[in-house]
Amino acid sequence: MVITRLLFLLLLPLAVARADCRPVTHAMGTSCVSEAPQRVAVLDSGELDVLLSLGLQPVAATTPNQAGQFPTYLRNQLAPTVDLGVPQEPDMERLSALKPDLILGSKLRHGRYYPILASIAPTVLSEHIGASWAENLHLFSLALNQEKQAKLWLQAFEQRCTRIRQLSRQKQNPTVSVVRSMQSHIRLYLADSFIGNVLERCGLSRPTTQQEAGFAIRLRSPATIHQLDGDIILLSEYAPERGSLIRRWQRSGFWTQLQAPIRNQLYRIDDSWWMLGIGPTAALRILDDLEQILTAYDVD
Repeated sequence: MVITRLLFLLLLPLAVARADCRPVTHAMGTSCVSEAPQRVAVLDSGELDVLLSLGLQPVAATTPNQAGQFPTYLRNQLAPTVDLGVPQEPDMERLSALKPDLILGSKLRHGRYYPILASIAPTVLSEHIGASWAENLHLFSLALNQEKQAKLWLQAFEQRCTRIRQLSRQKQNPTVSVVRSMQSHIRLYLADSFIGNVLERCGLSRPTTQQEAGFAIRLRSPATIHQLDGDIILLSEYAPERGSLIRRWQRSGFWTQLQAPIRNQLYRIDDSWWMLGIGPTAALRILDDLEQILTAYDVD
């Protein structure tokens, strides 16, 4: 009986509709959010990027799975922030004790926790993550009452994309392959990913094998190394201190059999904002890198 009552109290929404709150419709329904949230908790790196991009500080945030720390490109912008653990399993007790007035997350990762989250504070969840980063920026800016600032971010992104398109045309539209080395496999990113969406918005061409729908192609054998086939190959490594499969592949006979131009057109990119960020600041930093890479790229 005591346990049942405790569960009931936990799941009972604590926020009563007030005249000073705004309804925000999201992936799990509608939440009534205060006019100017002050204690915002974020449950993934995309939400963290959005919050900091809009000039706000979180009271708490999760850290990328297995990395154990906040993305490097955001750390110098962060005031002291409580670590809630990994995005897939945020620490609910710690979150509740902080008494946030808004929680931001995604249905994909946090939908199953929504009744608990909503009992702690008004919660706004995006439908998807990654490729939907611009739509998520719009949704979260509504919740934060920062729509004007979000619009400025997207305008800046589109202006930078125009420059990238022009530069790509000057270089005869090289195809761009995005490769990420994990510990157990290598990923080739497709259109339905954060980086795939960024490249598409900027009009950059992709190799034929990376034009299909989906999140990523996973390679597990060095015999498939020929699929790293773009004119420009962008390579990131997730937590290389834990081991990087591409480094082992580069010592294999398959790698040495590749033509020299293939081996020499690799450009190393920072995993922190290319892969872990999935937000507006990460997107603009990617465009910084792309402009430098395209400028340095030599057309045969």
